[in-house]
Amino acid sequence: MHSLTLPLPSGDTWTRADYEALPEDLPVRVSLIHGELVVIPRPRPIPADLVALVVEVVSPSTKRKDRRVQPTLYADARIRHYWRVETDQTAPAFAIYAYELDDATGGYVATGVHHDRIIAALPFPLDIELKAVRER
Repeated sequence: MHSLTLPLPSGDTWTRADYEALPEDLPVRVSLIHGELVVIPRPRPIPADLVALVVEVVSPSTKRKDRRVQPTLYADARIRHYWRVETDQTAPAFAIYAYELDDATGGYVATGVHHDRIIAALPFPLDIELKAVRER
């Protein structure tokens, strides 16, 4: 196990300036939450070709993260197909947004929005009647 030495904060708690002064190449992820430095080990990379599709179900409490942060992480991991399931929309009440990784930009491009049925050939053939899924 490797040890990690971080500088001490300037006072009793960490400030934004203390946080921003940390080196950018830390072997761990760090977050500043209410004056506390939270250290999270970086996950080991998964060969992106092992994951063909990620489906993210948007939660009301994490909407922003699910819509903005997670897709970036999946694209960085080179996961070719990403679907976002929205369940709390008013009209329609259920939708799947499908995306595919664009090799030129490294980001996702939209390939469709599905409300009643999703038929796809990639990343594998499937045909799902979404009404049946919603009723479960």
